[in-house]
Amino acid sequence: MQRLFTTIFLFCILSLPAVAWAAGNVPKAADDIAKQMDRQLMLRFGGKSPSWTGSGSQEDRAIRSRLTIMATVPVNLNNLDVSCPLARQMAEEVSRWMVNAGYQFEELRKGKDIFFSRPTGETLLTRNTRLLATRQVSSEAILVGTYVITPDQVRFSIRLLHTPTNDVLAMGTSTVPITDDVRPLLTDNQRSNIIAPSIRTRLQ
Repeated sequence: MQRLFTTIFLFCILSLPAVAWAAGNVPKAADDIAKQMDRQLMLRFGGKSPSWTGSGSQEDRAIRSRLTIMATVPVNLNNLDVSCPLARQMAEEVSRWMVNAGYQFEELRKGKDIFFSRPTGETLLTRNTRLLATRQVSSEAILVGTYVITPDQVRFSIRLLHTPTNDVLAMGTSTVPITDDVRPLLTDNQRSNIIAPSIRTRLQ
């Protein structure tokens, strides 16, 4: 009996690093992508490689602050009308890194009013086009991307488009292994995966 408990205890201890590693796959992949794009953007606009020690140098942050970005959700490369929760999380994680680095971000999903709901609490973000604060976008660049699902992994390709010209300012790629905690994020059980466009946004 004691041997059984010892075996179970050792199994749980040895499993902890694997669980932690699996849970960190998406943020790590997002960081890799953001760093690739950051290096390209700093070379393009600042003529230098970035400093990633701590929060970066004051000069680096000043260069990054000149660029205003809007993030969109990566879509399936084989069907650009389809996305998934994993792609939405990836967009959030890449945006998180770039905001921390000093880039300016514009939130398109901001509602014009705070919505109070007993089950969900107070919310401001919305995908209901009638409730948006504005439909006009002034960002100089847009974060877009695609992903491909294989039996073992999801390959993301994220790029930053210059709004007026559609030129690719920067591009990064990374892979997320399909683990038990990632697999449920590959399909959207709440609704159909088909995304029907409900608004045409004018990009200035």
